[in-house]
Amino acid sequence: MPELPEVETIVRGLLPRIRGRRISAVAIEWPRVVDARGASVDALVGHEIVDVRRAGKFVVARLENGAHVAVHLRMTGRLIADPSAVLPHTRFVWRFDDGGALVFADVRKFGRLRVLSGDPERELGIGIDPFDPRLDAELLRRMLAGRRTPIKVWLLDQRFIAGIGNIYACEALYVAGIRPTRRSGNLSAPERHKLLRALRKVLAKAIGRRGSSVDDYVDVEGNQGGFQKLLAVYGRRGLPCRRCKTPIRRIVLAQRGTFFCPVCQRSAVPTHRKVGPVRVAGRSAPTNSMVRIGSAKS
Repeated sequence: MPELPEVETIVRGLLPRIRGRRISAVAIEWPRVVDARGASVDALVGHEIVDVRRAGKFVVARLENGAHVAVHLRMTGRLIADPSAVLPHTRFVWRFDDGGALVFADVRKFGRLRVLSGDPERELGIGIDPFDPRLDAELLRRMLAGRRTPIKVWLLDQRFIAGIGNIYACEALYVAGIRPTRRSGNLSAPERHKLLRALRKVLAKAIGRRGSSVDDYVDVEGNQGGFQKLLAVYGRRGLPCRRCKTPIRRIVLAQRGTFFCPVCQRSAVPTHRKVGPVRVAGRSAPTNSMVRIGSAKS
């Protein structure tokens, strides 16, 4: 699933291609691609696209009438401006008055389009952006206070910090030297500082490499990213740590494969009882991945 660096790369590619173009028609090839919680796609017709930006993992286009359109690529979604050929698995098409088009193709049909009438972040229910200057160590402390869930699971909850997925949660925790099973609310002040710096460092570096193509991700030109060549832990189970040469381990937290170095990330595993399963080498051990996290505003 594309995460913040991949979506940012797509947005940067789309912006010069579709900004200033007027939507003359919207063709929905698969009705369920439209999120029923939003307004009708008819609201797009006849309006010019004035901006394209990222909101968490969403591509958000703003129209001249003030409406916003959010597209979530999910696992296999692709946005291609003015394709030279008919794309298989097309789910919707925006046709422009200059004869061009924006096509959304999605093999697995998980992607969604949603027409928003208000503030995108609020309507989408996502939290603060990792690069937002308001996100400092003090705000992170308040967000984590009292949280029992493992820090890796907390990072994946889009209601707190938006845009971080499995790849970059694993990578940032490695850079920060924090074990993914560490209880969120127990991080020390130095660890919170390290985590915030690591998140921004890893995400910025991944954006510079145009994202990670570990599955189906390609940019708007159909090109793969390059950060997958620099991954320190994600997808490297059994391979030597790039620092200490210890084999990278893989566990499962909240049904997501989680990679870490047992030496470079030494913090203790929590032992709280009211938890869901963590699987290590086919066995179960306790974690609190099933504890309800609550809203981003709490």
